[in-house]
Amino acid sequence: MNSKLLFFIIICFGNLLNLHAQAAKDYAVQVEASFDDQTSSVTLHWVKIPAMETYAVYKRNTQNNTWKLLQTIQDTFYQDSDISKSLAYEYKIEATGTTKAYGYIYCGHEAAPIHHRGTLILVVDTLFRDSCSIEIATLMDDIRADGWAVKRLDFNRSVPDKTIKTAIKQYYNQDKETKAVLILGHVAVPYSGNIYPDGHTDHQGAWPADIYYGDMDGLWTDNAVNNTVASREENKNIPNDGKWDQSTVPSKVELQVSRIDFHSMPQFGKSEVQLMRQYLNKLHLYKTGSLDIIKQGIVDDNFGGFNGEAFASTAWRNFAPLLGRANILEQDFITSLNASPYQWAYGCGGGSYTSCSGIGKTADFATKSQKGIFTILFGSYFGDWNSNNNILRAPLCSDEPALISFWAGRPHWYFHPMALGEHIGTGLLLTQNNYTAQNVNFLPQGYLPGGVHVALLGDLTLRSDYLRPARDLKIIAQPNRGATIQWQASEDTDVLGYYVYRSDSPWDAYKPISELVDGLQYLDTTGTDGYKYYMVRPSKLETNPSGSYYNLGLGIIDSAYIEYPKATTTKDQPLVVQRIHCYPNPTEDILHIDLKIDAIESGTLTYKMVDTHGKLVTQGMVEHHHGEVQFTKDIASYQSGLYFIEFLVNAKTLVVQKFFKL
Repeated sequence: MNSKLLFFIIICFGNLLNLHAQAAKDYAVQVEASFDDQTSSVTLHWVKIPAMETYAVYKRNTQNNTWKLLQTIQDTFYQDSDISKSLAYEYKIEATGTTKAYGYIYCGHEAAPIHHRGTLILVVDTLFRDSCSIEIATLMDDIRADGWAVKRLDFNRSVPDKTIKTAIKQYYNQDKETKAVLILGHVAVPYSGNIYPDGHTDHQGAWPADIYYGDMDGLWTDNAVNNTVASREENKNIPNDGKWDQSTVPSKVELQVSRIDFHSMPQFGKSEVQLMRQYLNKLHLYKTGSLDIIKQGIVDDNFGGFNGEAFASTAWRNFAPLLGRANILEQDFITSLNASPYQWAYGCGGGSYTSCSGIGKTADFATKSQKGIFTILFGSYFGDWNSNNNILRAPLCSDEPALISFWAGRPHWYFHPMALGEHIGTGLLLTQNNYTAQNVNFLPQGYLPGGVHVALLGDLTLRSDYLRPARDLKIIAQPNRGATIQWQASEDTDVLGYYVYRSDSPWDAYKPISELVDGLQYLDTTGTDGYKYYMVRPSKLETNPSGSYYNLGLGIIDSAYIEYPKATTTKDQPLVVQRIHCYPNPTEDILHIDLKIDAIESGTLTYKMVDTHGKLVTQGMVEHHHGEVQFTKDIASYQSGLYFIEFLVNAKTLVVQKFFKL
C-alpha cells in the first residue's frame, strides 16, 4: 500500500474517540477589535485557547503582502497606536503551544468607502436569455449600482470551455480593470486534475474547475493524466478528452469566478428557469436592504479537531471578526436555520453527493426553510458539486434567501475582509491564491491549497452589509448650465449623506464627482458636453467587531444630455430634451415613443434601437414639428429583454431611453 493511500485511510477512518476529543475552535484565534479616538489606537482582543502559551501579533497594510511581527505576548489583547483613521489594516495572531492556531482580522476606524470594484463579466447561459430577461436586467443593474462596470457574454451550453475562456481573455486583455466573472447557468463546466480531496480513491480524477476561467496566463494541458478508477464518468480523466491535467492552478489566479447553476436539481420540483428566477429575485431583495438580517452565525461540527485539520476552524476564524464571538452558536444546522435567520452557517460531517452526516440531506433543503444567507458545508463527495441533487447547491434552491454556498475545510478559506465592505469574491481569490511559497499569506492552508476544486456557488459580488437605496432620481438639465441632480432620501436609518457619480457610458465605471452630500441635490457644472449617466448612492457608517467603515448602498441611475457652462458664448442655441417617454414599459408588442426637444426647427430625427450588447436591432427616421414627435413601433418580433432607443441630431447622440420587451 502506498504512503499516499495510507495517509487518506488514516484521515478518513482515524480513531473516532481522538477526533472528538479535540475542538475545531481550538485551532482558531477568534479576533475582534475596538478603537479609541482619544488615543488613536486599536485594541485587538481574543479568547485564550487551552494549551496555547504565547500569541505572536503580526501586521500589514493593504498595499503590502509582508507580515511584520509586532510582539509576542502571553496576554489575550494587544494595543496598536500606529494607525490612521480611514485606512484599513490587517492583523495576524499566531498562537503557539502543543499545537498552533491562527486568527486574522481586517480592521479600520471609519475606513473609506469602496467606490469602484472593477469590471465584471457576466456569462449567461442562453437558456435564461429570454426566459429570465427581466431578472437578468435587474441583476446587471444591481451589480452596476454596487460599483462594478459590467460586460456580458451569452453562450449556448454546447460551447466548449476553451471557447468561453478565449472570450473572457479578450475582455480581460482589453480592460485590465476586469476583476471577476459571474456565470449564470450551466454553460461548460471545466473539469481538471487527478485529485480526491475528500479522501476517497473511488472519487479520484477530474473535479469541476471553474477556477480555469479565472487563470489568464497559466498553462493548462490535456495530455498527461490517465486515470479511470473513479466510479463516476465525470471524474475519469484521460488524454485529449477535454478534461484538463492540472490538480493545482498553474499560476496565480487573476479573476474571481463564481457560478449560479440549478441544473439537475429535481428534488425541488421546479424547473431550472423557475429556480433561477427565484434566486435572482431573493438576491435583489437582499441587495436592496429589503430583508431583515440578523448578524449571527451557526456552527454544526461533526468532525472536531480531526487530527489537526479542524475543518470547522474556517468558520470560527472568519465568523468572529464578522459577527463577534458572542453571536456564533453551536447548534443543529437544519433545525436552527428552519427556526431563525443566521447570516452565516457552517456544517460539516461525513458525506455523500446528496447528504452531509449530522447536517442533513438535499431533501431537507427542499422541504424545510433555510434562513442562512452565506452557507458553508464540508464532507465527502459533494464538493464535486456538478452532480444530481447535489447538497452543496441545495441551499441556493431554497425558498428562503440562501445566496452563497461553498465547500471549505480542504483547503481552509479566508474571507475576513468582508468586515470592511469587501465582497465574498475577494475571499475566494485570497483562498485560491494562498498556495505557493510566494503567495502563502494565511495559515493554516489546509489540504490541497490552490486546488482546482476550490469554487464559489452564488453571486460573488455579495457583501455583508446593505442599506436601502435613494429613490426617485431626477436630472434637470439646463442649456449651458450643466445639470441639477435631485433625489429622495433612502428609507434606511442613520444615512450620513450621498455620493454622486457620473459616466459617459451606461455599463462602464461610474466615477464619483462629489464629496459626501448631506442634502438631496447636487449641481454638476463641469464636464464635456454629451449624454451623461448619473448614479446616486447613500452612505452609512457601519460598526462591527472589526471596527467601522463607510458602507454604500446600491445606486440609482438615470441619464440626460448635458451642456456645461462655456467660457465663451456661441450663436448656436443649445438643444434641450424636455421629455422622452416610452410606454407601456415593459410591453409585449406596441411601443409608443413621445419626445420633445426645445430649440430645434421642424424636420427629421434619426433613431436607432440596440440591445444590451450594443447590437443594432433597427434604425430609421421620423418627422418632427419643432422638436415634438409621437410615433409607435411594433416590436412583437423582438426577443424578450432590455433595449435602448437612441435619437441623434447631426450624427450626435442627443438622448437614450431604455425599454423592456416581454
